[in-house]
Amino acid sequence: MARRQEVMKQLILKPIISEKSISLAGTGTYMFEVPLSANKLMVTDAVSKSFKVDVINVRTSVLKGKVKKFKGQSGTRKNVKRAFVTVKDGQKISIFEESK
Repeated sequence: MARRQEVMKQLILKPIISEKSISLAGTGTYMFEVPLSANKLMVTDAVSKSFKVDVINVRTSVLKGKVKKFKGQSGTRKNVKRAFVTVKDGQKISIFEESK
């Protein structure tokens, strides 16, 4: 339990502001970039405490990093985990509303 609380304190939610995320925000679903170690329960707790909203659903996806080549050398970009958070009807997260 103590380990989970440590990770919760370190869980940093980075909102993803793009055309797709803004259109999803109109339907009540918000996109965040989260650490690869975060699970759905951690994301639910972090969003509800940070933004004072009721979370209904959380979906996560991991985007694998691309392989990039430059002058005979190759490397990969880092993997990114996204969380799609759906909130209760009538509730909004202000970060996404201000960016319109």
